[in-house]
Amino acid sequence: MKKKITIRDVAREAGVSVTLVSFVMNAKVRPDGRLDCPVNVNTAKRVLEVASRLGYRRNNAAASLRSGRSNSIALIVSDISNPFFAEICRKIENYAGQQGYTVFFASSDEQVEKFSHLMDTMTGFNVDGLIVAPCLGAEAVLKKYAEMGVPIVLFDRDIQEGDDDFGRVLVDNVDAGYMSAKYLIHQGFGKIEMISYKNGVTSLRDRETGYRKAMEEAGLSDEIRIHRIEYDAEVAKKDVITIFRDAAARGCEGFILPTKKMAIYGFNALNVLGLSLPKDFSFVCFDESDLYDLNKPVVPHVIQPCDEIAGKSFALLQDMIAKKELSKEEKQVTLKAQLVLGGPFGAKPTAASF
Repeated sequence: MKKKITIRDVAREAGVSVTLVSFVMNAKVRPDGRLDCPVNVNTAKRVLEVASRLGYRRNNAAASLRSGRSNSIALIVSDISNPFFAEICRKIENYAGQQGYTVFFASSDEQVEKFSHLMDTMTGFNVDGLIVAPCLGAEAVLKKYAEMGVPIVLFDRDIQEGDDDFGRVLVDNVDAGYMSAKYLIHQGFGKIEMISYKNGVTSLRDRETGYRKAMEEAGLSDEIRIHRIEYDAEVAKKDVITIFRDAAARGCEGFILPTKKMAIYGFNALNVLGLSLPKDFSFVCFDESDLYDLNKPVVPHVIQPCDEIAGKSFALLQDMIAKKELSKEEKQVTLKAQLVLGGPFGAKPTAASF
């Protein structure tokens, strides 16, 4: 049986101390590619070459016990297959990788029991912190771990409890819903409706609030209709078909579809019912999709600043892991979305003005 290579073997072969090897093997990689450790560049290179040749593998569990740090974080979203969350996950993984962090990913499926289990599991792996899109009812679980000193950054959704315990990177979703409705009103439409989920996550509630505000300002309070559908994809598809069939019969002119998945259900319903854009309805959708760009005319859509969300979420979590003194303002980041027209298959995307 082949002998397991230890840190002492690497030190002996490289002609350096065990401590020096430990410095090199545990160092983070700077953006310029150099190791962040007090070791001569050539010496560090020699140690890495020896470690690679001998087949040495760092014992992450042991290193974590010694240092109290694992150089890993966890990212929990509702559904990692959701295009919006998938993009955020990928970008956070890139930012974290540049700083020497490993990222664990998980989906809560909007179930508080599963979310609680995932929090237990991830903290059991001794992750240094978590970035979380909380599901409805997750407040107690998050509060418990925040009180234990676990750094946690919330993104996309908010919770009402523990204002000073969490970092937050959120989009101004009230404004996003407001400008979606405002755009359709500006196009001359009065019968504008919105589809949302029954699960009541804060991002969608805020978009509903913005929609209502724009309709009320325009004197269209009597036309406000918010249809809440199930989160399950197969049920949601059928719900949207029913909503569109009834809406066409009563003369609805436009829909706000506040997630990319809802937009997909909307296009599916058009196809099933033999309806079309903009003949039967006009849409304002959310996030980016080839569906919007391939449609003629290109569907107006709200773009969330995914790169900023990812970068600021990871940077804030890093500060919290490092126990930096942060003001309430520094721990709460609010970003703006943008309503755009056009896209890569049509005209160059431009911000809508109205």
